Amino acid sequence: MIEASLLNERDLPKLSRLWSQTLTARGKGCTLTPDALRERILLHGGEPRVILAIDPRGWIVARSDGRLVGFIHCTVGRWPTDDPECLRGILRTMILAPDAPAAAGRVLLRAADAYFRSKRDLTNIVAFHPHSGYPLINQGRGAVFQEQWGVMEALGANGYHLTNRWLFFERHFPALIPERPPGMPGLILHMEADAMSEWRFVVRLDAEPVARARFMILPSLPDCPQSRSATLYQLEVEPERQRQGIGRWLLERSINHLIAQGVDRLLVDAPHEDVLLHARLYRLQFREQALRGYTYAKKHV
Repeated sequence: MIEASLLNERDLPKLSRLWSQTLTARGKGCTLTPDALRERILLHGGEPRVILAIDPRGWIVARSDGRLVGFIHCTVGRWPTDDPECLRGILRTMILAPDAPAAAGRVLLRAADAYFRSKRDLTNIVAFHPHSGYPLINQGRGAVFQEQWGVMEALGANGYHLTNRWLFFERHFPALIPERPPGMPGLILHMEADAMSEWRFVVRLDAEPVARARFMILPSLPDCPQSRSATLYQLEVEPERQRQGIGRWLLERSINHLIAQGVDRLLVDAPHEDVLLHARLYRLQFREQALRGYTYAKKHV
């Protein structure tokens, strides 16, 4: 029999082992300790890409005959671009043990439904948006990956529908790259960083902002040495300034600044339909990964 219940302190070692198995299955032979699980996942509020509540009532595990076989993380929050009054249900992740019974995902999603029903006036429920992931896990990506067929099937059976497909790009940078300024008088780049390892870059033309980019430096586990990586999670060019080389130069200049800070790998999550961003990345010699990601949503009832 499969039952859902709230996560308790005694579950942390078991859940950290399940997370470690999941990381190993995705090519990261890393050990996630109970302390790292608590600090980097359960108590991570989504910053800087999304604003989320930290709510232990949304930390739900599935047990089969007393054995922990799955976990789902539910909360509420909003994107930074949302109206301040907007409140969304956010399903951050669901992981299942390799030998979990087929019904485990459905049981966890029913428990998530009960959690979201306890919240009033939610705009909708969003599941597995890349920006609601954890910086420590999957390079910060919260999307469902294409090999997670059991999770996808459970989402469909529970009334979720596919809203976005994501392509993932990466490039390693052993050295600085050439920069090609657009040659516009009055074009300057401002940059700033904060303690959360976020870098923000703004291009101004005659003091008016015309393009912006935001990056997040990704943390790593102590026993999992890897390249120092960053992810690009915002790139915008004002419509009247597109196709003038500004976005390309913004990326080139930003990348060189990050390289100077010790970053040697950059990851980009691109919506499937954003062909302009794809073209920019290809021109900068980014490689499209074989992995695909998916985001789902459903109405709040």
